[in-house]
Amino acid sequence: MTANEFEKIIPELRPLMVRIGRDFFGNQDDAEDVAQEALVRLWKYCSQLDAGRNMNALAIKVAKNVSVDLYKRKRLLTIPLSEKVDIPHSECADGNIQLEDTRNKIRLAMAKLSPRERQLTSSRIEGYSTEEIAKQTGIAKPSLQSILSMAKKKFAKSFYQLEE
Repeated sequence: MTANEFEKIIPELRPLMVRIGRDFFGNQDDAEDVAQEALVRLWKYCSQLDAGRNMNALAIKVAKNVSVDLYKRKRLLTIPLSEKVDIPHSECADGNIQLEDTRNKIRLAMAKLSPRERQLTSSRIEGYSTEEIAKQTGIAKPSLQSILSMAKKKFAKSFYQLEE
């Protein structure tokens, strides 16, 4: 599939992906993140896709996978960094070591964000909506969404590089 062919079907695929994200998370912000990330994933491989393939089915599958990935990342980020969590030894002998290692990776990845990105990301993690953050900071909602999206990407890239 050519890039032009892919660009022509984006208006058809995007609403499907947003719907999957909204059904999964129950809010528009996360649904938009799902659609954006899913489209990026498809874009990376569009030259390898067959134009005759059922793109709606593929878009739905990719959006579901992105939703699960995003859920896992969000769940990881909601573990309070200062909180000690005891994992029973019977379940995982090195659970506390793994948890502390993950917390350290989160701290390092957060440190790679600019102070403004850290502040906005922290507000989002604490449960504030983009509307609330926009009001508090005076940043226009579209700009805020763009900043948060870029911060998420930077964080994820840093975090997953630390995983390797």
